[in-house]
Amino acid sequence: MKSIMMKRDEKYLFSQLKSGSEKAFEYFFKTYFEQLYQYAFQITKEQFQSEEIVEDTFVMLWEKRKQIDLLDTPKSYLFRMVYNQCLNYFKHKKVSDKYKAFFVHHQPVSDFPGSFTGYPLETLINREFQEILERSIQKLPDQCRRVFTMSRLEGRKNKEIAMLLGISINTVKTQLLRGLKSVRSDLRNLIVLLFLKK
Repeated sequence: MKSIMMKRDEKYLFSQLKSGSEKAFEYFFKTYFEQLYQYAFQITKEQFQSEEIVEDTFVMLWEKRKQIDLLDTPKSYLFRMVYNQCLNYFKHKKVSDKYKAFFVHHQPVSDFPGSFTGYPLETLINREFQEILERSIQKLPDQCRRVFTMSRLEGRKNKEIAMLLGISINTVKTQLLRGLKSVRSDLRNLIVLLFLKK
């Protein structure tokens, strides 16, 4: 009986999330993050990638909340999202490995007669990426910025960040997710600019 009530409550909370409730979103994030991480880890066998996959899943959940047509329980929907993100990760990894193999076995641009020295386009992209990333991080609220910097730039684990800042692990995860949402939104603008330059 309790399980049935929980399913009903979660469906109501999911409808609240679709309407833009951050509290409802935080409920699902805190309730299912660890379960989803363990599920992703069983599939990928990679700790860092599993965390990234679950974080991406929640970012996607928030960004596409209005378009979601929930036919099953919210829990089942979240697990299915993570499964699909794991598949996307393996597809991306396969393509990435092909590109790495290509650049290892082919000459760089500077080795060809009459070519420019180095990789001007790559240098430009890296410079713009770095500038946008730095501006985006500086825009974040203080605690969010500290958590994001310690996690993504310094490579610290969530437990270590929580201990150093004197906050809970859940707070670390929540602040990190907010930072990721903001930064990734800004970085998408760079991708759009690159396409416009073609």
